[in-house]
Amino acid sequence: MRTKKKKTAVRAIFLYLLLTVGSWMFINSYANSYNRLTDEKIAPASLIVNGDTAEVEVLEYTAQFSISGLSPDSRLYCAAYLLAPDELRSAAYLISVLL
Repeated sequence: MRTKKKKTAVRAIFLYLLLTVGSWMFINSYANSYNRLTDEKIAPASLIVNGDTAEVEVLEYTAQFSISGLSPDSRLYCAAYLLAPDELRSAAYLISVLL
């Protein structure tokens, strides 16, 4: 029974890595091939924060989100911080230290 749980966990980890790495490789290859065909340069992904709105751009598609509810004094801010992955928290910490 224990080996069955281990196999399931290994398969879930493998599937997660496959989807994550595969999507990242697709986005980078699309951006690089587009850059080779034209002189215009594009970024694979970007985030622009202006006041209470955040604009996320992946390839050529953009989405805008309101971040007015994420003030440091709100409960939602604490929940968003606690639910954020460790990589995101460490990147935010490094950026805050460097700037």
